Amino acid sequence: MLFEQTLGKLPNCLNLGAKMSEKNFRIVLGAWLVVGLLLNSVPLIYALIALLLFEGLTNLRIPGLLVRARSGVLEEAGDLNPNARVSFEAERALRLIVATLILVPMSGVADFLWLLPWFVGFALIGAGLSGICPMVLALRWLGLR
Repeated sequence: MLFEQTLGKLPNCLNLGAKMSEKNFRIVLGAWLVVGLLLNSVPLIYALIALLLFEGLTNLRIPGLLVRARSGVLEEAGDLNPNARVSFEAERALRLIVATLILVPMSGVADFLWLLPWFVGFALIGAGLSGICPMVLALRWLGLR
């Protein structure tokens, strides 16, 4: 009972039941990638790739699933862009593109692209901090919702 009372007094950003935004999730993804690269932890990076591919292919968001599991409430996302030419979310495409941009250099296919995962990691952190993701803007401009 004391735990529920204390949890209710936490600020909204620290509330464990609060839904993680795409902005915050980009910061987490970018930090996860940069730390994995810095520590040269291949399993950590492959776990990130697996997470991104899972979310991109199934359109299920892990933070959303955790919130639904805790609260038991099923929330539907509204149509983000009603004028979209393609009914495929830009965030979903972003996850697939990021997974590909990390997987190609990590698989050893192109060793000269070693800088690409670093660029992607810092770009995700920058997009999360600024709230503006150029890749999502470009994908929406191309007609994704």
